[in-house]
Amino acid sequence: MTLRTLFVTRLYEAMIDKPDLLDELDHSVRMLAEEDRAGKAWSKAHGYRGYTSYASLNDLPARDPAFADLVKLLNGHVRSFAEASHLDIGRKLRLDSLWVNLLKPGGAHSGHIHPHSVVSGTFYVSVPAGSGGLKLEDPRLPLMMAAPPRTPDA
Repeated sequence: MTLRTLFVTRLYEAMIDKPDLLDELDHSVRMLAEEDRAGKAWSKAHGYRGYTSYASLNDLPARDPAFADLVKLLNGHVRSFAEASHLDIGRKLRLDSLWVNLLKPGGAHSGHIHPHSVVSGTFYVSVPAGSGGLKLEDPRLPLMMAAPPRTPDA
C-alpha cells in the first residue's frame, strides 16, 4: 500500500522576540476586555467564553500603538510566507482585519474559516499553563462530502 500527501497546506510559524511589545499587547488586551462594553455584550450574547473585539472594534492599530507595531511585524512575516510560497496575486498583501480574543479557562474557539483570505493567521500574546492546544484542520473540509469524524488525537 502507498500513502502519499496530496494538496498540502503550508503552515508558517515564527516567534516574536520583542518582550516589551508582548508586555504592551498583554496590557492592552486586558484593558480592552475590561473597557469594551460592546465587545463584552457581543461575547455574552453569543456564548463566547471570554472576550472578543471581533464584532466591536475594527481600528485596533489606530487605537493603540502596540497593535500598530504588531501589524508592521505581521506584515513582514506575511511577506516572508508569500515569497517562500511563491504567491503572486498581482498586488501587495496587506493585513485588513485584526481582533482580540481573551478566553476564560475552559474557553475555546469553534472551527471556522476565513472566506476570501489569501493568508490567515493567529498570534498568541500569552498562553497560560494548562491551556489547550491550537487545532488546525484542512481548510478544504467544508467542501468535503460526508467528512468522517476524527479521533481525538488527530
